[in-house]
Amino acid sequence: LSGSGTVDAQMLRGLQALSVEDNKTALAAFTKAVEAQPDFAEAWNKRATVYYLLGRYDASVIDIHKTLTLEPRHFGALSGLALINLALGREREALKAFEAALRVHPNLPGADTHIRELRERIKGKGI
Repeated sequence: LSGSGTVDAQMLRGLQALSVEDNKTALAAFTKAVEAQPDFAEAWNKRATVYYLLGRYDASVIDIHKTLTLEPRHFGALSGLALINLALGREREALKAFEAALRVHPNLPGADTHIRELRERIKGKGI
């Protein structure tokens, strides 16, 4: 929780919208939360998620970097960054982000598989 009833209400509205795939409403809610409390990392992270779902990777990466500035150990943001880099074919950057996420959350589901696969692909291309 953010400590602000207004921000928490926006976060709840955004999460409810996400749960029914109403990305437009979710984006508006998380944007209001970010504007109301710019030091609340989770608001930035959730908005980054919506941007990712909308295919707006550049906007998502900006919000992920803001999340990580506020909370460097945010494994969800690191994982999101890895997935974006993977989607964009940036394998080395994806590998670095997955490794960073795994350092923060050693049991992060799927990260070790992605890391193993990326290392194999990169090894084949020469590092």
